[in-house]
Amino acid sequence: MSNGTELPGRHGDPPGAPRPELLRVEVHESRPGVVVVSPFGEVDVSSADLLRDATHEALTTAGRGVVVDLGGVTFCGSTGLVVLIDAQQRADEAGVRFRTAAGPPIVRRVLDITRLGPVLHHSDTVAEALDDLVTGSSV
Repeated sequence: MSNGTELPGRHGDPPGAPRPELLRVEVHESRPGVVVVSPFGEVDVSSADLLRDATHEALTTAGRGVVVDLGGVTFCGSTGLVVLIDAQQRADEAGVRFRTAAGPPIVRRVLDITRLGPVLHHSDTVAEALDDLVTGSSV
């Protein structure tokens, strides 16, 4: 590596090149006023805009709350964490409750190491996050 040279991304593309095929995001209303955003795949600098757009849209349509189900995420880089923190902040500003839930061990480990689990009101399961939103047990 020489100074001033960018290394290819993990898949041989230039760093930051959009790679939306790495991520698919599904959105549905789980309960009245509660939207679940479910990303599937890798959330990194090249795919994070898909998740960002989906969470922003969910926050504008949800009356009560948004849950991001991390169960289908196979990788979450720092950009993915920034997207989740941004969504939490936007939810606070809009008066909408926000939760993250589930996730494979690698994603849960990242939330533990960064201490973002409590910030994102992370639950072990989507059902727990939905129940929390409906009962209003924590903000």
